[in-house]
Amino acid sequence: MFLIKKWLGSLLMPLPFSLILLAIAGYFAWRGANKLLTVMLYSLAFGCLIAFSSEPVSGALVRHLERQYPSYHLADQPRDFSPDYIMVLGNYGLADPQLVITGQLSATALARFSEAYRLLQLYPHAQLVVSGSGFGDTQSHAALMAQLAQSFAIKPAKITRFDDSKDTDDEIQRLKQLIHQQDAILVTSAMHMPRAMHLAKHHGVNLVPAPADYKQRTSLGSQPATRYIPSAYYLQRSTLAMHEYLGLAWAKLRQPAP
Repeated sequence: MFLIKKWLGSLLMPLPFSLILLAIAGYFAWRGANKLLTVMLYSLAFGCLIAFSSEPVSGALVRHLERQYPSYHLADQPRDFSPDYIMVLGNYGLADPQLVITGQLSATALARFSEAYRLLQLYPHAQLVVSGSGFGDTQSHAALMAQLAQSFAIKPAKITRFDDSKDTDDEIQRLKQLIHQQDAILVTSAMHMPRAMHLAKHHGVNLVPAPADYKQRTSLGSQPATRYIPSAYYLQRSTLAMHEYLGLAWAKLRQPAP
């Protein structure tokens, strides 16, 4: 079920979805089917691809997700707040002994860790929790994150690993078992935070969000005209956003918040 969900979700991303529409339109054109329907499918395919590859569309999709939870500022927290755990949700990494540890982890994983490390400077007594299985790799993602943490002089005794957690829901459930009623901060990508917090509420876990890895930033200056030119970067942002929208919809359908 887990792999089927991933496979179907991948097909609904902007690029595969547009290619599927193009393939269907091409089949109809080859069979000499309804010309109006064929033209509509071609137009929809190219329209989707161009729209998702533009900054205005990708920016709006990303911004709506990322700004649901504010950045973590010490001044906004109660004076007596002192978290016992700082949890960093897993992302992607690949154990490659020829690379230093920062080269073995994705940019998203590094961005999440940098926020967790910043928080550890504010709360040095807190326990760092890292998670993520290996999905066939020689080392789990949690193990790679632990290596990264140790390279920043975080002692192994201050690190808790969830080496076999396979997705966000599993990570939240494992964290619930660990912290009980203690205070904890949740660190993940700003786009991913709405889904993570929804699952936390579903499982009855009270977490303080600390978003990281922002993909959309608000400029106070004028916007360049090139932002309207489609690009692979904007398409990638739209893909990440659509992944989260689908994941959030699936989570709300199967695991509604109380």
